[in-house]
Amino acid sequence: MSSAAIAASGTPAESAASTLATIAAHRFGYGVRPGEAPAADAAALIAQVRRGVAEACPFPYDGIAGRRASFAQFRALSEAQRQARRDGTVRLVGDRPVNPVQIGLAAAFLRDQHLKVQHAAASPNGFFERLASFWFNHFAVSAAKNPNMRLLVGLYEAEALRPNLAGSFTPLLQAAVLHPAMLAYLDQSQSIGPDSPVGLDRGRGLNENLARELIELHTMGAGSGYSQQDVRAAALVLTGLDYNSWAFETTFRENRAEPGVHRVLGRDYGGPERRYGDVTALLADLSGMEATRRHICRKLVVHFIADDPPPEVVEAMVATWTASDGNLLSVYRTMLEHPRSWEQAGQKARQPLDFVVASLRALDVPTEALAPLPANSAGAPAMETDPAQMAETPPGEADRAGEIAPPITAGSGSGMADPQTVPGAVNMAAPPMTVAGGAGAVMAPTEDGRVPIRANPFSVAALQALGQPLWRPPSPAGWDEGLSAWITASQLTQRIGWSHRLVARFGGDQDPRALLGTVLADAARDDTIEVVTRAPSRQAGLALLLGSPEFNRR
Repeated sequence: MSSAAIAASGTPAESAASTLATIAAHRFGYGVRPGEAPAADAAALIAQVRRGVAEACPFPYDGIAGRRASFAQFRALSEAQRQARRDGTVRLVGDRPVNPVQIGLAAAFLRDQHLKVQHAAASPNGFFERLASFWFNHFAVSAAKNPNMRLLVGLYEAEALRPNLAGSFTPLLQAAVLHPAMLAYLDQSQSIGPDSPVGLDRGRGLNENLARELIELHTMGAGSGYSQQDVRAAALVLTGLDYNSWAFETTFRENRAEPGVHRVLGRDYGGPERRYGDVTALLADLSGMEATRRHICRKLVVHFIADDPPPEVVEAMVATWTASDGNLLSVYRTMLEHPRSWEQAGQKARQPLDFVVASLRALDVPTEALAPLPANSAGAPAMETDPAQMAETPPGEADRAGEIAPPITAGSGSGMADPQTVPGAVNMAAPPMTVAGGAGAVMAPTEDGRVPIRANPFSVAALQALGQPLWRPPSPAGWDEGLSAWITASQLTQRIGWSHRLVARFGGDQDPRALLGTVLADAARDDTIEVVTRAPSRQAGLALLLGSPEFNRR
């Protein structure tokens, strides 16, 4: 049987002998890493969440405080670039202008992306890492929105989401919705109360993006009984909510807030004077809705267990949510302790992020080999940038102008460089860039005026090529959860091609039969065992393992 045939074959048959540890590693984690003991039960998975919340997040690469300090550096660079354009002193390479702001943003984003993948591949807390990705998809923002979002998306996950994944839902909702990344992504700065002082002076009005997604995606869910009038009223409550464009700190501007009382789903918000408390009260009330409990519990079950979620699991989780006042750790525990959560293997597809991380773990790829590559290394060319982008709009104001940045790519073509010509990745220390007389952490352009690093074909570039670029979902609804969206002939062909390159580089002298026993254990089907065992070479056997139905589904 060919690698394509084995990957495209039907749902893996559930093995009666499958242990909880095997199911836990595949369904609730990022798969097995040789030498790492998988979680044996629900309690061990919950312990992973506790550890994950407590640990320091490895991204942004300059830390949360460092990232916030870098905003002033980018502002200074932007102002210098704008002055250079006025003076006609912009640096040229040939006839091509060089924009150090855009190059610094691109490099910062690449470094953050690589740290995310590296950490997921190395972490013993797979369930927590999966939850972090689930919640990022639920509260989706995208680095493709505008240039400054490249600085914000990693920061958003690190400071708004990950610390709040084991508490109650209300603080998580507030941290996500009120973060500058969300406000920028959903154009909240463009929403001004029509009868507010600013609205009357400028003739500006509402933007309902944040209000609509807050109700339809983040809390109650579509078709849950709210009306367009509720969305508009929620948008009025949210007016005044904004962020400082240089510090990226959330603020409430009373002169933009729509005055008066606004009724949302039968509850009133506001009064003679509008306050930030109106916004937090609305979020708290939405988080306590029955529809919100049911919507989110169902999404968790769809993500982890089956596209058609067992209703008894959802109902048990909703009951726990109600009894615990939305304690997420209790809700996760209920899902993990329900017998139906451990049945029917292979109902979910491993999305590209899951597949890439699981493959890296299976082959025990060294973390340092997954870092970004120097721009001048062999293989795919350095990432191109468009110097016209952001030439006039400084970071922090780009969202105000509605400017859209071009996608960040790994290079030309698929971004999949020949593994025989790509050198090992290195841990890149940021070259110093002088900003207002000091050395900063912003990466400087290369001598030929380009981004100094490029995406690693075995991590970040792989996600781009497989159709799930990291931190760039296609819409506020996030990535499609359905198996049919990811288990397709073209997707599997791409995965198999990447698997061959991965094992050529990192497979070494590993025995595919032994690795199959370690990685798939008692979940391996007889036909998969036979195909891997009869493979004509070690590399072919390892690639067949990574292309098997058991490995691509969970």
